[in-house]
Order: sequence, then structure tokens, then C-alpha cells
Amino acid sequence: MGDSNPRALIDHLAERLNSFGLAYLHIIEPRISRADTVNDTERPVATEELGKHFHGPIIAAGGFTAETAERAIRDGLASLIAFGRFFTSNPDLPFRLKSELPLTPYDRSTFYAFDAKGHTDFPAYDAVANQAVEHA
Repeated sequence: MGDSNPRALIDHLAERLNSFGLAYLHIIEPRISRADTVNDTERPVATEELGKHFHGPIIAAGGFTAETAERAIRDGLASLIAFGRFFTSNPDLPFRLKSELPLTPYDRSTFYAFDAKGHTDFPAYDAVANQAVEHA
């Protein structure tokens, strides 16, 4: 959003949201714009700022890695971290993040394409599948 003083506007908005008793506030970092990463080196500025003013749980999304997600939770900036784009190409994303396995790159050309390609045709991590077969 645009504003002559965006920080003051966001601070005011977060303060006002407290009066509604919301279950949580879900935000997307400005380093993401639609399906594109704008700046993957920027810290979670929206999460940091809104957390100072909103008193309920915060779910943050937008350009997090396993490491930066862990840091945001550990530092108390967010209650939960949401991942979106990487779920399209990693059906076992929680397992991969926990096991520090590499992520399969997503295919932006299939976003919002309204068919299965790019959404249900990516396999789970090969090494895990092979290991499961060996132990069966």
C-alpha cells in the first residue's frame, strides 16, 4: 500500500486491530510482491514492526527460509511462519525443512494456471522415498 507515512499508518492500524479480539494477524513481508521475491535479503520488517503493536499471535509469510523462519519464531517476532510457493513443488515441505533437505524449485509459470501441472506433479524427496523402500 502507499502512504505518505506508511510506518505511522501501519503502527496505528496494528494498535486498532487489538480492539477486535482477532484470533491472529496474518501478514506478508514487503520483500514479496504477488508471486515474486523483491528482496530476499531484507529482514522481516513488517513482522518486526507489527509485533510491537499487535498483541495477538502473528502469522508471517513472504520469503522466509528454514533459518529465517526459525529465527523469527525464536526472537518472538512471529508465532507461526507460513510457506506458500514452496509447497507447490515440495509436497513434503515440513519434512524437508525439519530434515534440512534441499528444496525443489517451484515453477512460477504454473501459478494460477488452474490445472494440476506444477501443483500435484512434484514428487517427495527421492532420498527419503528410496530409504523407505530399502527399510520395507
